[in-house]
Amino acid sequence: MKSFTRIFQVPFHELDPGGVMFHAHLFSHAHNAYSALLSEAGYSLKAILLAGDHLVPVVHAEADYLHPLLLDDEVCVTVFLTSAGNTSLSFSYKFHKDDMLCATAATTHVFLRRDSRTPVAIPEKLRQGLQVYSS
Repeated sequence: MKSFTRIFQVPFHELDPGGVMFHAHLFSHAHNAYSALLSEAGYSLKAILLAGDHLVPVVHAEADYLHPLLLDDEVCVTVFLTSAGNTSLSFSYKFHKDDMLCATAATTHVFLRRDSRTPVAIPEKLRQGLQVYSS
């Protein structure tokens, strides 16, 4: 099993009045890591959207916050594919600074036909590209 990692620094504009990264920004960073993972797997989110056939909305998201993320903290996001159904993909995310686990998150995405908004099978090329990231 191969994990995918992406590193970011907590910017000033993501802090709440207490000086801690505002909780909703965790999902932005999870989404950025998810999008980068799709690109590495050979099926970028941009390509999916430009093709015009599919949508891939998030249908579930959750997070646990274990330690605060502060200004300029360097955070490593590790992404794993936790399940691949016929029409949906689920991912887990672990957010570390140094060796400390600061947060975890999970998302589920469903492939839909753009015109009818009905579920459609995950493209085989993407399914194959993601196999190495299964947890």
